[in-house]
Amino acid sequence: MKKVIVLLGIILLGYAFNEFSPFEKKLITNFTAQIRELQQEKVYLHTDKSVYTVGDKLWFRAYQVHAAAVFPMVYSHYIYVDLIDRRDSVIQRVKVAERDSCFFGQIEIPKDLQQGDYALRAFTYYMQNGGEDYFFKKKIRVINPKDSRVWTDVTYTKNRENNYTATIRLSDGQGEPYSRTSVTYIAGVKKDQYSVKPARTDKDGKFEVKIDTTMKTIEVEFRDGQPFPFKRYIYIPSQLKDFDVQFFPEGGNLLSGNFQQVAFKAIGADGRAVEASGEVYQDSIVIATVHTQHDGMGKFRLPVNPGKKFYAVMKTEEGVEKRFDLPEVSETGWGLSVSRKDSILSYRVIKGENAILPEELYTVVHCRGIVVGINRVNGLQRGSVNLNILPEGISHIVLLDAAGKVYSQRLFFVKRNQRPELKITTDKPTYIARELVEMEIDFEEAYKGLLDGSFSISVTDDQKVVQDSLEDNILSNLLLTSDLKGYIDNPAYYFNDTTPEIADNLDLVMMTHGWTRFDVSKLARGEFDDLKYPLEIGQVISGRVNNFWGKKSKGANIVLISNYGLCRMAETDETGNFLIDGLAFHDSTSFLVQALSAKGRRGVTVNIDQDEFLPPHYTLPNTLETKKKEDDFYKKFGQDYYYENGEKVYVLDEVLVSRRKQKKSYSFYDNIANHQLDSAQIAENAALDITWIVQQLPGVTFEKDDDGEDCFKQFGRKLYVLVNDFEETMDQIRLIPTGALRNISLLDQMQGKIFFGDRGANGVLIISAEPGWTPKDLGRPNVLPFKIMGYQIPDEFYVPKYEIDSVRRDNRYDERSTIYWQPVVKISKDASAKLSFYTADTYGKYSVIVEGITSRGVICRKRVPLILK
Repeated sequence: MKKVIVLLGIILLGYAFNEFSPFEKKLITNFTAQIRELQQEKVYLHTDKSVYTVGDKLWFRAYQVHAAAVFPMVYSHYIYVDLIDRRDSVIQRVKVAERDSCFFGQIEIPKDLQQGDYALRAFTYYMQNGGEDYFFKKKIRVINPKDSRVWTDVTYTKNRENNYTATIRLSDGQGEPYSRTSVTYIAGVKKDQYSVKPARTDKDGKFEVKIDTTMKTIEVEFRDGQPFPFKRYIYIPSQLKDFDVQFFPEGGNLLSGNFQQVAFKAIGADGRAVEASGEVYQDSIVIATVHTQHDGMGKFRLPVNPGKKFYAVMKTEEGVEKRFDLPEVSETGWGLSVSRKDSILSYRVIKGENAILPEELYTVVHCRGIVVGINRVNGLQRGSVNLNILPEGISHIVLLDAAGKVYSQRLFFVKRNQRPELKITTDKPTYIARELVEMEIDFEEAYKGLLDGSFSISVTDDQKVVQDSLEDNILSNLLLTSDLKGYIDNPAYYFNDTTPEIADNLDLVMMTHGWTRFDVSKLARGEFDDLKYPLEIGQVISGRVNNFWGKKSKGANIVLISNYGLCRMAETDETGNFLIDGLAFHDSTSFLVQALSAKGRRGVTVNIDQDEFLPPHYTLPNTLETKKKEDDFYKKFGQDYYYENGEKVYVLDEVLVSRRKQKKSYSFYDNIANHQLDSAQIAENAALDITWIVQQLPGVTFEKDDDGEDCFKQFGRKLYVLVNDFEETMDQIRLIPTGALRNISLLDQMQGKIFFGDRGANGVLIISAEPGWTPKDLGRPNVLPFKIMGYQIPDEFYVPKYEIDSVRRDNRYDERSTIYWQPVVKISKDASAKLSFYTADTYGKYSVIVEGITSRGVICRKRVPLILK
């Protein structure tokens, strides 16, 4: 925090000798308060690779930095990492604690996870105040060798508007069709028992499914588990050929009497960039021919004549043509235009022909909330900014008046052509199998002894892990994508070189994406957002106690104990609430809390607060093009084997099944439910309590209702809950041990309304427990066992020690795709980092990737090859 204060002090010192208007003083004060008082956090995740096999561990290092100054700073002492599927469900969630200013851990990829693309998201509890747009997100791919027994190839044929036929071909790992095979399928969301439809493949292994553009998935199963149990979710890519083109006049408005630059972006029905070209018309006269120049973006210059209307006729590469109106021409507005030459950015204030100068008009330049310039505008005028004094990344120039009204704004990017580089050296140019690699990491010669920092390193096999030089990395994420709302295609492209073409394309990104992290208008008026999610400096347990009549119990005595010997005592305040802080507990900790009234009586009820999380959303592309690339990838890199207890197990296409797998139903409603968690899925999450297990269902969260009571919700709607087909209180539900759970089903709103009337109108949660389980005696509601999310104890990455004879002579083939991972690599000003590890048995090219950030905020990334031959 001292660094931020010093930085702000330097900036304010630059203004100290100027005479400010009251508005300027207020604006600078509010910007300073925003940076100083409200914690600005960014999180970036470095993973060991981007492709995993079920059963693997996904190793990660999380970097937390100050969002404005972009140097390492720990505000929140815990970071959450989620693995999310395309049904917006959290597959795994871990909480990692700060360890010597570093955050690192692992996620275990479930062995039964369906092969396909998934998303990682990382965030702090406090970052939820800004919304999910600012969370770190990354696509990963998961290979499930058992899925190679059935390949699903899908083609789509349009029947009429918004209606299609999906032709699904089922084949084995050798490409042979599953011909004349009975299947069942559900197209879209299951609404009732009639949603499950039968089909039979033809001689080529094909069958057809009717779909429409509202459907997201097709669920396919072999009927009655023959020839073997098989279930697959097919995620339907966007079928719409429709597209949209948005036009962005520089500064925000078309102003009459000016010759303005206009950027545009063409996006498809899925919100992703498409290529398009066309003509721009003034009335019916063509005045410009335009085309996209990079990732759906382009620009042109337009003579903005007064009283005229402008429109464009655009056509995609697929031949779809549409007309789009440009923004209306303003004759009274004000705007900004910028140009750049070398290290000087020049800006010009422009106006419509009939514009009247406001009483007070200002230009404000800031970089991520740090004000670097403010000037009073007296009319049409020019100004300039020396880019050398600005931090690297996105900056923002705004034209606004003393009331906080924004007239125009423009983003621009400051990029350094040179930055300190890491130097990675090895003791040999090439290696053989199971040979020791000695590696040294330091800064290049010019920066040795000047910089220090913390980094992470991965070494992966290029034959198994595809390296995409255009995907988001630590540099592009912290400087670009983390400050913009929406999806940026190929963000690392803008940092791979320093050519004029790349700089021009990067400016297109600035013109077609609005600044979103700071609302300058609200800051100018002194309005700050309310913060619902507190800063998580330490672990706390809080709750409330009510007396016999349901009223707040003041002065109640609280005793908290854990299965690891923790014992704490507390007392409720005037409102019956209590909070116990200064705790440290990991993810296998269980608690028991007991409350007694101020007079020592048991006639009170105790409740514990649970963490609240924003629901997940899978926002990565799912178009026909991306689906084809995904299918091609899994056909090329998919495996027909996996490892179990160190032994290689091959998946065979022909399997003899001795008996049918019976689908168990514990409740009448299980057979018609939309979604289920069966006993096997529950067992996979046996370490979690029931509230966490239930949240594995799509869209289900555990939070407070309008009365402040704990409840389960789906997409914000409170669910009606039954246990063994009878109503049960939430206090009793939370007492059900994981081992007693047999099945959990979810009925949708329509089903809930049909079977339970208004009570089930939001959906119904059906919990089935073992027959021997009975609700606990409610005679002691003052005692509550519970479990809340604790931090993960990180595992150590295993590196074979081939210097030991018995290990070196092990005849099992070592074909690890990640041969080395180290989440904390420290380089000091006095010493480089020295590492050592052994190679695997697979010959070829490996990639060594080091990412991190120095104590001064210099972002570093280095990739070098490691050759085995």
